[in-house]
Amino acid sequence: MHLKLTGLALAVAAVMAGGARAQVIDDPQANVVEALVVSAKLPGPAWWRVTDADTTIYVLGTPNALPKGLAWDKSVLEHRLDGAFAVITPSEWRAGLTDLPGLLKLRKRLKGDDGWVQRSPALAARLRRAWAAADPKDPDGWKDWKPLIVALQLDSKADHKAELQGMEPEKTIKALARKHKAKPRPAQVHKAMPMLKALVRDHTEEAGLVCLAETLDTVEAGPAAPRLAAEAWAQGRVKAALAGPRSDERCELLLPGVADAKRQSVDDEVGTLAELLKTPGHAIAVFPMRGLVAEGGVLDKLRARGITVRTPGDG
Repeated sequence: MHLKLTGLALAVAAVMAGGARAQVIDDPQANVVEALVVSAKLPGPAWWRVTDADTTIYVLGTPNALPKGLAWDKSVLEHRLDGAFAVITPSEWRAGLTDLPGLLKLRKRLKGDDGWVQRSPALAARLRRAWAAADPKDPDGWKDWKPLIVALQLDSKADHKAELQGMEPEKTIKALARKHKAKPRPAQVHKAMPMLKALVRDHTEEAGLVCLAETLDTVEAGPAAPRLAAEAWAQGRVKAALAGPRSDERCELLLPGVADAKRQSVDDEVGTLAELLKTPGHAIAVFPMRGLVAEGGVLDKLRARGITVRTPGDG
């Protein structure tokens, strides 16, 4: 499937831009388990450990993105990759070549006019400024798309301009795993088309406008907050790492089926880690940090099963 939320199981997106009314967001990762939010003793990013009598699974929590060129200590990762019998990454939703005709049809349905501009002139004015700043070569490129797609494209363009890399650190971790002869694999693989069809069919313009307003809030604030969160991640400061903006996640959560997909990912990861405990030795898992430490998240559910979970403060 990238505003810190505490104390609310459901976050309310109260948008004061014309035409976009407040909507309730089903956010399964709004709250965190404070006992799991512990800074690391070892150098580099924070690791949790899931253990039984003869197996240790080292679990690395990852951020949404890293600034290009951000240095982070990989020594602990490389040491733990040596001899690891498995390297597990998050669940994936995939579409294949046979889905291409369906994807092209869905793309056409995401095309739209700019009729919402007259209904939400203040939001449209903000968008024009933000889009021109992010992509001055194509200042009108947003006009052919529905607000939801405009928001997602704007987020991507702004990240690119700010040199925030959404594929990191996972891309680097996978490359290091292969270097250590440990082939990374996702916890589970699901078919993407059923969810994509529901997203396109059932999402509303209202949700798209809320998403656009949230995205504009983050883009207008600039890249300082996500950079600070990424730096905190690299230093193992978990609480500060979790404080990064979540506008892209909140946009996704406005869409039908996304909250359930996040819950499915957590269940996939819990099941995979529990299965790994049946094999003696050590393994590595690399999952999004908030999903690890959330109430009802991966580590919370493992502890509920009676499985031992140690925090980054344990070394």
